[in-house]
Amino acid sequence: MITDSQPLLADYAANGSERAFRELVTRYVDLVYSTALRLVEGDTHRAEDVAQTVFADLARMAAKLSPNSALGGWLHRHTCFVARTVMRGERRRQARERQAVEMSALDNQPDIALTEIAPVLDEAINELGADDRDAILLRFFERRNLRSVGEALGVSENVAQKRVARAVQELATQLRRRGFTLSAATLATGLAAGAVTAAPAGLALSIAGTVLASAGTTGGTSLTAAKVAVMSKLNVGIVSAIVAAGVMTAIFLQNHSKARLRDESAVVQPQPAQPEPADIPDSPPASPDIAKRPPNDLPRREPSRVRIAAPPVTLPSVEPLRPPARQSVAVPEQTVAVNSDPPIQRFIGRPGSKVRIEGTANLIHPTWQVESPIIGGFLEVGPGFPLEPGQTLEPGPVQAQVEAFISVRSLKSVEPDGRPYSDRMDEIMYEHLKEQQNHQIRYHLVEMSLTGATNRNEVLQYEFDSRGELVVAGITNEITMPVFVVPLGNGKLKISGGISLKMTSFRIDPPALRLAVGSIETGDDVSIQFEWVVAPKKDSSLPSQSGLSPLILDLPAPAFKSIPKNLQLSPNVEPLSGKPRLPMMVPPGLENVALSSTFTSSDRNVTRANLDKLSDGDKAASDQSVIFLRKGTQWVQVDLGSLGEIFALVIWHAHNTPKIYHDVIVQVADNPDFTKNVRTVFNNDSDNSSGLGVGTQREYVETYEGKLINAKGVKARYIRFYSKGSTESALNEYTEIEIYVR
Repeated sequence: MITDSQPLLADYAANGSERAFRELVTRYVDLVYSTALRLVEGDTHRAEDVAQTVFADLARMAAKLSPNSALGGWLHRHTCFVARTVMRGERRRQARERQAVEMSALDNQPDIALTEIAPVLDEAINELGADDRDAILLRFFERRNLRSVGEALGVSENVAQKRVARAVQELATQLRRRGFTLSAATLATGLAAGAVTAAPAGLALSIAGTVLASAGTTGGTSLTAAKVAVMSKLNVGIVSAIVAAGVMTAIFLQNHSKARLRDESAVVQPQPAQPEPADIPDSPPASPDIAKRPPNDLPRREPSRVRIAAPPVTLPSVEPLRPPARQSVAVPEQTVAVNSDPPIQRFIGRPGSKVRIEGTANLIHPTWQVESPIIGGFLEVGPGFPLEPGQTLEPGPVQAQVEAFISVRSLKSVEPDGRPYSDRMDEIMYEHLKEQQNHQIRYHLVEMSLTGATNRNEVLQYEFDSRGELVVAGITNEITMPVFVVPLGNGKLKISGGISLKMTSFRIDPPALRLAVGSIETGDDVSIQFEWVVAPKKDSSLPSQSGLSPLILDLPAPAFKSIPKNLQLSPNVEPLSGKPRLPMMVPPGLENVALSSTFTSSDRNVTRANLDKLSDGDKAASDQSVIFLRKGTQWVQVDLGSLGEIFALVIWHAHNTPKIYHDVIVQVADNPDFTKNVRTVFNNDSDNSSGLGVGTQREYVETYEGKLINAKGVKARYIRFYSKGSTESALNEYTEIEIYVR
């Protein structure tokens, strides 16, 4: 995304143009100051100091920022990071549980609504996807009109309006998960009225003058000194505590350097066996073993947000083995200069990932394990990140962004050999994780730094130190751990790591289960190991030779493996293959527009809040994820807001057990009453029992994959999804709907 600020940033980075930098500060000082003011609890002096630090960092890092990144987005994220660092030393305890605010009261007073959500607004914005975050920041924080937003995003004004509306809806969803219930209209009004507070007069001039004076004196060194002076005045450092935290998840990390190599210009390569060097203070470990930190070298922190040092555990998946000499990766004698940095690359989660959590219990069952086969989210990386096997790289911080998550309901208790253990134990675990209020366990990367590389089983793997924020049961803790990256070829990466945590650090009481032979009482400590397989996201601007690309769906965890013998399948039912479904090939550039569409239902007892579940991303096989419609033929209708080319539709009914839904019919029309230009996209009602015509498609067993329907680019605005109960219940159960439109 190219904006008119990029030439100014490039001018300053290349030529040190003071005019360009002053213009950047003037443009963005209100955005930075307003964000900081919210995060430092209204302290205007502290907000000014945070703004000073942010722009000092911008001046220092101008040459390293990607020309394709949104400057407003970078400034917002970095302001959040600096402000949180400042406040970490000030806060002792923060209440994480809030009562839901009455929607009607907030709808009538948007200014009060914005005041209510101010403590969590920026955190919620940072959890949005990159596209939604950019749309919010451009529209409400940079205060651009829709035409300007469209120009910055490279889309038309009409599309920009839809993207902003979708982003506001997603932000409202994020806030609702934190206990604040606002309509999208109220939220948009509040953001437009009060998202940006004017910075004090003269602050931009003061900041630009200070930063430029520091930069002009002795370059980067004095600029860094200026930053340190500001932070010292605030009495700020990275306050950490080795209070082991967490539970029930392992999400992949982002980035942080725990230590630097003494020579940062050295090329990372597998090292031959050699004597271990003497212990040198502030030096990195000589091997990729997990670094240990003395237990009392950091001050204590409040329990709601703590830094957790990497634990003294060794993971089988990351144990380094020295290779034969022939397996080492040679360092090129000559380095070919590259004229420009490669662009930011985006990766998303793929099948083959796994999270395993292990803990201790009483003597009846001394150990327990839970697993999830799905890690969702994305990874974005820039230069210096290993993408191909055998790549030679320089150690040091890398440009990376990670937002990863697992569905709480995807965690299942298992025997040591991986067989399912106890549904009752699963339900107790979900209850302790507060699953009804917090459907996902999330991880946000803060910093990442390459420290070395080694061969393990003749495979080169790269070791990183990372720091990130782990959110479990609504509680956020900061964690540090080593991460290992193995390029698998064909663009795929395998990212692995592990850490030991304590449940009580996330205010979770260790679960217990009463059995006929006794009770299982779990211990507080858990260890987490994960492997996350990611692959590049298809670039819609570069279609394949056929002009089509595979539609990649985020799928929930499977709830069953086979069909019970008592479920009789008629010849009109598709057989269950047991193998993953092949992806549908679709035109590039499709978007799931269900997030920004309006849902209605034939069952007038279903509330708007329940209908919102159909596009909240929660597809898990649980009652909390499902909405229930009355008996008989019922429908859910979607208004896309305008005419669109519909290529793919995905329906998830309840899939907790094997069942077959009857009379599954999908129709599209040009008006909400379905009287104009009605066309049938899918129909498996073989006897016309719903009165919508005899269908030619077959019935099917509902699974975690949902039903993927090829709509073949039909043009419509309104869509209806019908059903008439299932082999298990006369009720109609819907979990999630996705609609992919060009």
